[in-house]
Amino acid sequence: MALVLLLLVGLPSAAGAAAGPEGHAADRVVVVGVPGLTWADVDPSSTPQLWALAEESAIGATSVRAARSTSCLLDGWATLGAGNRARFPGTDEGLPPVPLPTLPDPEAPDGDTAPEEEAPQEPRLDTSLTRCGLQERVAAVALGDPQATVARTAEDEGTVRFGAEPGALGEAVGCASVSGRAAALAVAADGVPLTTVPVLPADPGELVELLTACPLTLVSLDQLADAGAPGAEPTDDGTRPEPRASALTRIDDALGRLRAGLDALPGDTLLLLAGISEVNDGRPQLHVGMAAGPGFDVGWLTSASTGRVPFVQLIDVAPTVLRALGLDPPASMNGQPWRSTGERPPLPEAVAELERVNVAAITHYRNTGVFFWTFVVVGAAVVGLGVLVVGSGRWGARPGSWPPIRRALRLLCLAAAGLPVATFLAGAVSWERAPAPLAALVTAVVVADLGVLAVAALGPWRRRRLGPALAVLALTLVTLVGDVLTGSPLELNGPLGYDAIVAGRFTGYGNLTFGLLSVSALTVTAALAAAVGRRSPAGRARRRTAAVVLGAGLLTVAVIGAPPLGRDFGGVLAALPGFLLLAMLLARVRVTVVRLGAILAAAVVAVSTVAVLDWVRPPTERTHLGRFVEQVLTGEAWTVVSRKAQANIGILLGSPLAWMLPVALVAAVWLLRPGGPLRSVPAGPGRAPRGPAGLPLEDAAVLRAALVSVALSLTIGAVVNDSGVALPATAAALLVPLLVWLAVGPDPGSTGAGESAGGAPHSGRADGPDRVTVVSRGSTVGNT
Repeated sequence: MALVLLLLVGLPSAAGAAAGPEGHAADRVVVVGVPGLTWADVDPSSTPQLWALAEESAIGATSVRAARSTSCLLDGWATLGAGNRARFPGTDEGLPPVPLPTLPDPEAPDGDTAPEEEAPQEPRLDTSLTRCGLQERVAAVALGDPQATVARTAEDEGTVRFGAEPGALGEAVGCASVSGRAAALAVAADGVPLTTVPVLPADPGELVELLTACPLTLVSLDQLADAGAPGAEPTDDGTRPEPRASALTRIDDALGRLRAGLDALPGDTLLLLAGISEVNDGRPQLHVGMAAGPGFDVGWLTSASTGRVPFVQLIDVAPTVLRALGLDPPASMNGQPWRSTGERPPLPEAVAELERVNVAAITHYRNTGVFFWTFVVVGAAVVGLGVLVVGSGRWGARPGSWPPIRRALRLLCLAAAGLPVATFLAGAVSWERAPAPLAALVTAVVVADLGVLAVAALGPWRRRRLGPALAVLALTLVTLVGDVLTGSPLELNGPLGYDAIVAGRFTGYGNLTFGLLSVSALTVTAALAAAVGRRSPAGRARRRTAAVVLGAGLLTVAVIGAPPLGRDFGGVLAALPGFLLLAMLLARVRVTVVRLGAILAAAVVAVSTVAVLDWVRPPTERTHLGRFVEQVLTGEAWTVVSRKAQANIGILLGSPLAWMLPVALVAAVWLLRPGGPLRSVPAGPGRAPRGPAGLPLEDAAVLRAALVSVALSLTIGAVVNDSGVALPATAAALLVPLLVWLAVGPDPGSTGAGESAGGAPHSGRADGPDRVTVVSRGSTVGNT
């Protein structure tokens, strides 16, 4: 059943099957790279040529992510030519700022630098070698031998980590014309003839000669790099307003000359324009992307590498060029060709939308660490308060002490557990349109969290012992599944989601989201299966319980792994074992090493099936699942595996979310230590056995089965995904507050009206001196 479903969702659509090089063929391709150009720069009055080109183009937001966090000029051109993430050799932040030497005073004797009576001055700092300034200086004066530079770029550790081959575009085409020295890094392979000029020719004849020398022409318009100066601290765009305006005018004039020259040429020309990188000390953001020519109608841009309108990547440019020239991309290229899709609104509205897309991406990118620390602090506060209120000594050891504080802490726990899903629900509001986007996002998260708290604490399920916690988990599950079924609009730029600047993912489930999905899906499924089992005849209870778990598991795995939906390679590998183990535990099937091995093997088979189904789709439609199969066949898979392993280590050592694991460890030690709040209490004189926090033994068994299954799923997920420990850490942000909420629950030793010890209902009051309670099959009756 599951394989049939995956086959149906994995088959190429009619549109996808029909897509191909037909209709995209061009006589020549011209790629214009404008480092630093964003959609906020495109204006009908100040940049009329850019505006006119956008009017007749498919347009989109371009992620220029290379093999380092901030893509600089040479990184961008090397990445464009490789069709994969690459980087120019050097440190991620350039060289440290160095003091410029103080010139000697010619009037001072013996070359003194200053008169004796003047206090010595601090030497000025040279920031031209920080951040992107180093690469811009190299591009200006030190690219006399671009082939040697490409060779060194190919040997860089970051380039090797992604399996990129700089200069692959030039090698595939065979020759290229280049305007601007930096652009040569995209095509300067051994044996590839290059026609190079330092700047775009102003003479029409020379321009035509440049454009017709080879079927591929690369033009680098670097004026924005000169509109500012590198600094020790990053700025928004790396430029100053007045020089930026002048640089944009010169860029627009050059584009006008280029378009006039193309109009004079016979045949079909594909013109691609992209922002290549950041400039100076500018911070990462999204850049302009335009495509005009064969195969591109006026509309939005997208590609199979993003799977989302209107996003494309810089690594997609080379495959787009090769498709237009009728050439096959090499296996080292991870990008996918650009394509136009859908109708876009009039250009002013479209540009405004692209500006908002950039604002949302910037807000997420620059504040992710703050949100991560918020989860850690909230989790630590919940655990600390739980220890204080429920712990030993005078701080609340006596059963039933501080009832108002316990009730307040339980509400805080529910609010903390609702915070992860609230970050997704906040995406239902267009917070990026607000004058202060970050403040609007925070407000939306807080309001959404209060809404989750209200649903959990005020609904009819509040009267059940586990009702509020299950309400939070169910709301999390419904939100995450509903989001991916509708194209993942809440995941993009959500605090726990992803953004197009990092470009790790554009649609489907991110790794952090899978952590939340694993916890919510397994626990809700366990509760549902247990309820079905208890309502079933004794002879069919185990079978029906297992059927519910397996059915829910297959549907969940299909949603996680289907290429049009979750497209999460590691998620399938981690989710399926969790559900299979849960089915065994709830159906009371003995768990052995052999059976655990069979569970893991089933997960591998499922993942392989999904990946192969994606691989049989047309190459231009494959997701990362199908591309991984291709990399296995071509021997490139090890680069992916090693890169994920390095990312795991980096997150363990550097991510704020990693600190959530010590919080979870402290909570586990406190809650599960001998005599801890979540330890079962054995039977004793005059006392029946009870589960953790006073739960009935049957409920306690279901809870343990769910937690063990969650632990298995999260462990596998941390191993196979490049987010590593961040995945279980995110899950802990949901799970730990709910466990503390359970521990801080009503005192199991006290009874209320209509209850016996442990919270079981009976037919009357149990506190009369002449009455005893008799427990039978889960119910109690009073007897005189």
